[in-house]
Amino acid sequence: MVESVDLACKLLDGSDLRGHKVRVEPAKFQMKGSFNPGLKPKKRKKKDKEKLKKMQDKLLAWRPDKLRGERERHERVVVVKNLFEPSIFDKEVALILEYQEDLREECKKCGDVRKVIIYDRHPEGVAQIFFREAEEADQCVQLLNNRWFGQRKITAENWDGKSRYRVGETDAEVQQRLQNWDKFLESAEGERKQGESASEAVAEQPSMDKGTAADDSDADSGADTEGEEMA
Repeated sequence: MVESVDLACKLLDGSDLRGHKVRVEPAKFQMKGSFNPGLKPKKRKKKDKEKLKKMQDKLLAWRPDKLRGERERHERVVVVKNLFEPSIFDKEVALILEYQEDLREECKKCGDVRKVIIYDRHPEGVAQIFFREAEEADQCVQLLNNRWFGQRKITAENWDGKSRYRVGETDAEVQQRLQNWDKFLESAEGERKQGESASEAVAEQPSMDKGTAADDSDADSGADTEGEEMA
């Protein structure tokens, strides 16, 4: 190494480079100032310490992405907010089923939807969509977040596994909700029976027409017979 330095000095020192004279010599290393072993080392400033600590925390907090099958179960669940105003269900209980079905159909684009829960009493208008895989839930978040649904801008995010959205009800509220459901079921049953009666009436109509046609045919046949006898 020393020989290379000496050789470089001999060859290059005093040479011309693009009209300039080159000066080459061995490098000299020396300490700035004087060293006093009795002095204490300079303390770091508070800002420097905080900056260093943040960098260390960031490095220690880093984790590699989880492989497929290693993600937590709660990551398969998507939480949607601002989907509705709870008061709309007080008069139209059937809307809960409509919201469930609409969400299910839309989220099928992302994967296998296992379950949809509408928290109809939650003031933030919350719903949860359960998927088979966490990756499907990720796609759903991208699909629904900041979209407009029924003139409302909704948000979507992966469930943290801790938050609970079921709202407690008083006895009076529970009783009122049950009454609303009873009314809905009664009206649905009435509509079903009315539909069945209409279907039966339509089904009977062709047979009556056939009977009329048969009677007319018999009458014509009888008239012809009488005509022959008279002849």
